[in-house]
Amino acid sequence: MLDMTLEQKKHQEEYYKAKNRYENAAYEKRRAENEIIDIRNRKPQLINKINQLNAEKKCNLSSLEEISKSVKTNGSFDQSIRDTETKLETASNGFLAIGESSLGKPQNLTTVFDGVNRSSKNNITNAFVTLKKTQALVNGKINDINSQIKNLQTELENKKNRERSLQCIVSEKQRTMNNAAVEMAYHKKHMY
Repeated sequence: MLDMTLEQKKHQEEYYKAKNRYENAAYEKRRAENEIIDIRNRKPQLINKINQLNAEKKCNLSSLEEISKSVKTNGSFDQSIRDTETKLETASNGFLAIGESSLGKPQNLTTVFDGVNRSSKNNITNAFVTLKKTQALVNGKINDINSQIKNLQTELENKKNRERSLQCIVSEKQRTMNNAAVEMAYHKKHMY
C-alpha cells in the first residue's frame, strides 16, 4: 500500500470511526427489531388468554348468580321450617286432646315426628352450608381470574409501551446508520 498523507490517514481514521458507529447501530437496530417481533408474537397470546379468562369469569359469574339465588332462599326455608314446627305443635296438642278422650294411649305428634323434623332440618341446613362454601369458592375463583386478567392486561400494556420505545430506537439507529454511511462514503473518497 502506498504511503498515506496525514490528511488521508485522518480520513481513514474517521472512516473507521464512522464504520464502527454504523456497525454498532446496525446491531442495536437488529436487536430492537427482533424484540419487536417477539413482542408482536406474544401480544396475540396475551389477548387470547385474557379472552379465555373473561369467558371463564362469565361462566363463574353466572354460577355465582344461581348459587346466590339459592342461598337467599335459606331464609324462606328457615321460616317454612319454623311454620311447620308451629303447625305440628298445634296439631299435636289437638291430637293429644283427642287421644286423651279415647281409650288408646295418647301420643304427642311432636315427639313422633321430632326425629324426622330434625333430620330434614339438618339436611337442609347442610345443603345451605355447602352452597355457602361453594359460593365462597366461586367468589375466590372470580377474584383469582380478575387478578390474572389484570396482570395480563398490565403485561400487554407494558409490551405495547416497550414496542413504541423500540420503534424509537429503530428509527434512531437507522438515522445513525444513514449518517455513518454518508460519513464513510465521504472519508473513503478522500482516503485514496
